[in-house]
Amino acid sequence: MRNRWLIYLVVGMGFGFADWYFLDLLALLSQNQSLNENLLQTPEYIHILILTVLVISNYGIWLIPVIPTAIYEMKRSHSLLRAAISAVIVWSAAMLSYYAYYAFLLLYVGLPNLNFMLFSNRQSTTYWADLWPPFRRVILVQFVEWIGIAVIGGMIVGTLSAYVYQQISKKRKQRGAF
Repeated sequence: MRNRWLIYLVVGMGFGFADWYFLDLLALLSQNQSLNENLLQTPEYIHILILTVLVISNYGIWLIPVIPTAIYEMKRSHSLLRAAISAVIVWSAAMLSYYAYYAFLLLYVGLPNLNFMLFSNRQSTTYWADLWPPFRRVILVQFVEWIGIAVIGGMIVGTLSAYVYQQISKKRKQRGAF
């Protein structure tokens, strides 16, 4: 049983890391010059449809690791609460790894317009004073906001996924009994 929870943690951490690159891919697609030129020649409803698909892709991808995890936990434990907790673990671990990787990039790799935050600049007399406000705003505040969503949303999505699975399983068993 303990191995499952460790696997949920690893899946979440891997997903949080991968989501960073998925968002980069979405950004690249939206900035593609030839794609944008072709879109200018399409009707307005196509623009709305593409925007809708991008937004759904951005947020909907977060369902990919959570729904199977909750269903798997429901199959194993037969507990809606444990299924919900598994979803919370996956999303919380994803948030932790996403923002840890974000902090790593800020401090050691550098991001556009934020090179002053590179740890290699720490000898500057104003480094720590310059670092803290954006680090707090970009990493800590956003992490706290999103971890709350991960916990509440994970409980909801995990419970709903497991409940729907449970109901479908009951109906299949009832049909098989007759």
